[in-house]
Amino acid sequence: MYIKAKCLSELINIKPITYDDLRKNILNIFTQRVYIPKSIRRYPDRTKVFIYLLKCEHIYQYIVTSLGCIARLPKTSMLHGFYAELINIASDNMYDKLIEETALCIRILTNLWKKYRKAILRSKPNEAKTYAQEFIGRAISIVKRKLKMMPILNEVIKTAKTAPCINFNDPIIIVSGMPQVGKSTLVGRISSAKPLVSPYPFTTKNIIIGHIDLKYVKIQIIDTPGLLDRNIDEMNEIERKAIATLKHLNSVVLYLIDPTQEAYYSFERQISSLRTVEQLIGKEKIIIVLNKIDMTPKELLISYENMLKHSGYSDIVMISALHGINIEELIYKAISKYDELYNTNYKQFLHK
Repeated sequence: MYIKAKCLSELINIKPITYDDLRKNILNIFTQRVYIPKSIRRYPDRTKVFIYLLKCEHIYQYIVTSLGCIARLPKTSMLHGFYAELINIASDNMYDKLIEETALCIRILTNLWKKYRKAILRSKPNEAKTYAQEFIGRAISIVKRKLKMMPILNEVIKTAKTAPCINFNDPIIIVSGMPQVGKSTLVGRISSAKPLVSPYPFTTKNIIIGHIDLKYVKIQIIDTPGLLDRNIDEMNEIERKAIATLKHLNSVVLYLIDPTQEAYYSFERQISSLRTVEQLIGKEKIIIVLNKIDMTPKELLISYENMLKHSGYSDIVMISALHGINIEELIYKAISKYDELYNTNYKQFLHK
């Protein structure tokens, strides 16, 4: 089971931390004055000892509090697969290791402080100062050595802030296909309100999320970056984000094809891209959508439809996203398929 949250930023809601900032604040705390109880101030030697004891205590608490925010972050096994994939890409699969190393660092510092706390309490004033300086030096060294991966945290935080917010409890329809086939037009056409445009992690691209408002539920419509017809290992990060979306979300995929003779990509190239999507999620989730039928000769549409059926694609819908032709039929088809795949009954809220 994963932690339920609509936005990744709700789960990873911390400020960036750097070693330089930690070191600077540690040294600053050491120079600050500390309050000594009256019962101790009557004894000058003990007062000096307690000054260094409290300075080190404050430093220890500061480090543990700062690092504790990282150590308490949810591991990828506790995140929905979609968010876990984004985090792994942002951290080069080092996110969980960062959490583990931070927790280990806290344990080491805790044991170190227990040792030096006893030493300072038993020491004389001059010895207390030496022990305090030793503790601070060793603490800083441990933090530096154990947290070499700290820069990863900044990338994770950046990703969490920009990651699209998705409600995994509501049905999801993914609009996929090569660039310039009409995906954004379709999302805008079927969404009940203006689609939300959010920056896509690691890229200059945007992901577009719209909704279809039904009686008791919202159907999420997601427009993703286009997938190219290459193997997964050869894809860049932009394409991998699309893969994360397709692979980890319970969804139905509307794969748009531009069948016009003026299409930016040939029909064969678009089918090649379709094969890649098919490898990721299987034919059972895909609905083929021949868009721009108002601009395509009927004979060509029939030819392409027969080719697709011959290749094993039985779910084919012809539409014009621009002019709204057959849009209701497409929505009904998508929700019906979702119900079949995930044993739900959202179709009851639709009127064909």
